[in-house]
Amino acid sequence: MKKILFRSILALSTVLLFPFQVVEACTGFIVGKNLTADGTTLYGRTEDLEPNHNKVFLVHPRKTNAAGAKLVDESNGFSWTLPQESYKYTSVSDVTPADGIYDEVGFNEYGVSISATVSAKANDAIQKVDPYISNGLAESILTTVVLPHVQTAREGVELMAKIVEEQGAAEGNIVTIADKDGVWYMEILSGHQYVAIKFPDDKYAVFPNTFFLGSVNFSDTDHVIASKGVEEVAKKANSYKEINGQFHISQSYNPPMAEADRSRAWAGITSLDPNAGVSYDDPYFDLLHSTDRKISVADVMAMQRNRFEGTPFKPLDQMELDGKGIPQRGAVDPVYKYPLGNPNVMEAHIFQLKDGMPASMGGGTMWLAVGSPRFSPYLPYNGNITDTYSAYQVPTTSYSPDSWYWVASHIYDMAAKHSDLFGTSVQDKWKALEARLIEEQAGLDEANAALPDSAAKVTEESKERAEAVFKEMKDLEAEMEAKIKEATKTTPSSSNKDSISSSSAQSSSSSSSSETSSSSSDTRKVESAEGDSLLDAATGIRLQNAELVRAGIQLSVKKLDSKLQPTDTYDISLTAPNGQSVHQVSPTLVTIPVRKDLPVDAVYALDENGKQVEKFDATINQNQTISFTTDHFSVYQVQYRNEQSVKSKKKGLPSTGEQFTLLGIVGVILLAAAAFVLKQAKKH
Repeated sequence: MKKILFRSILALSTVLLFPFQVVEACTGFIVGKNLTADGTTLYGRTEDLEPNHNKVFLVHPRKTNAAGAKLVDESNGFSWTLPQESYKYTSVSDVTPADGIYDEVGFNEYGVSISATVSAKANDAIQKVDPYISNGLAESILTTVVLPHVQTAREGVELMAKIVEEQGAAEGNIVTIADKDGVWYMEILSGHQYVAIKFPDDKYAVFPNTFFLGSVNFSDTDHVIASKGVEEVAKKANSYKEINGQFHISQSYNPPMAEADRSRAWAGITSLDPNAGVSYDDPYFDLLHSTDRKISVADVMAMQRNRFEGTPFKPLDQMELDGKGIPQRGAVDPVYKYPLGNPNVMEAHIFQLKDGMPASMGGGTMWLAVGSPRFSPYLPYNGNITDTYSAYQVPTTSYSPDSWYWVASHIYDMAAKHSDLFGTSVQDKWKALEARLIEEQAGLDEANAALPDSAAKVTEESKERAEAVFKEMKDLEAEMEAKIKEATKTTPSSSNKDSISSSSAQSSSSSSSSETSSSSSDTRKVESAEGDSLLDAATGIRLQNAELVRAGIQLSVKKLDSKLQPTDTYDISLTAPNGQSVHQVSPTLVTIPVRKDLPVDAVYALDENGKQVEKFDATINQNQTISFTTDHFSVYQVQYRNEQSVKSKKKGLPSTGEQFTLLGIVGVILLAAAAFVLKQAKKH
């Protein structure tokens, strides 16, 4: 999945350093109706990018478009001429429209549903023959192009195929799109190559960020839609492979499987069927799996929350808490692996398609967990709702008590960082709620399906349910805050340490401190701790977080030299009273003085090599400072905008939109990708 900024720059910055592609961490799944407990078809995805990135759940009304009107992807310049009508649809969308729309997932009024996308990429040899197109079809616009403009899932596949053939693809992606006739699974493989199959009712699949299609019967056009050159491109690239005498798509197009993909594929397959005949070390995993087990909605929810329970492995984000240090970059740990239920999950959804459900209702139910489902509940929604509960529609990029996502995220932070206080109580609460809702929804769907027009009733029911659950979330949030506060009073040393040093709620990609060479000044200790903030007097950098002050944390700041100009680069580090470095903290507001002569372009976190790995949403204040929120401390860079830097961004744009993760990418490629990322100004 996501996003051109994070996929490109973080993959680059972790080359030779870290084997886990944590920013390419979406995981899709499909379960055919012959394998489910109630005869429904199940499919969906966890959307992974980073902690603290808001998602909103919206309804887009039907509209008539002016002749010649175009839909434009602001992230890369892709454009598409709109038809006369755009159908009503729902979406779970990002809150950064300037960086791309990212409508991602929803129903339309004709009962078509989509989950887009699981990011993947072709190997280098394939890309040399059929490279990605910089202004081609990308995840950022795909759902907005397809979902409001098709009446069947097959039409959706054909539309994507036509665009890829004519305008190209900006990146590799896996898309699942469905209607009352079933699910289509589509891999957009390279700049102009793709293969889609009608997913069989007697199979299940789990697919993280790599291609999985094996051998298909290209002559079976009822069940297979493919580009004409898919085999020829592989042959020209000298990456063509056969398994059992037949052309194998994923083995011909994939790079070597990343450890994070391996761990999630294996965990998902074995979660849905503990007796699945797969080994963790298999050279590759097939897309299609059989099982005698009947899989339920609750089973899929558990799979999306899976953290290697009952296996020899542990979640990577647990490593530091277990006293094993931070994840070692450049080596695969034999015990700690990247889980499906990882801290980067921003939302998760499960489509439950039911025979006999009207297309006007979506043909079934979407179970939606906004925020990580590890500590956030799934709620059911039909496709004919006309509005969503207000808490789903708050588009803030920082915490708001009125936002579903931000309240869920806060609960996650507290539950993960204070497992000694809360244990499994939060999960148990939501699992009990979900069990009740699953039972209730079956009856509601049956009753509402019999109505000639159920939209008003379904909307009212869903909003009332969401309002009641959000109140439970708010009450839980307050109870947890009070419990943490009380624990802090009674056991200040231990509870404060837990509250600031736990990395279990954070991305493993940001769990290590960064050390950059060529410092231009000595480390300065904090000179004051005022109320709820720490201040470095020499630089004027302020951290606002009362927990840090109460815990006696010391702030150190180095101003570093930087080859990239114009920038101000700071190594911001925290030290506990016992001398131990503190890497992870609760959300902290950082305020940095900035130059008067140049406008601020962006704020980035840097890795050990000085590469930009995370872009922050910064607020420009009137007192010549900027502010942003983070939950880890390392090296941060304020980048300014001037005529020269803007020209360099335009000049350095690469010709493709691919994700770079292979060893040995240096020099010109690295610089070009960095320039591309700066132009995109994305999040991921």
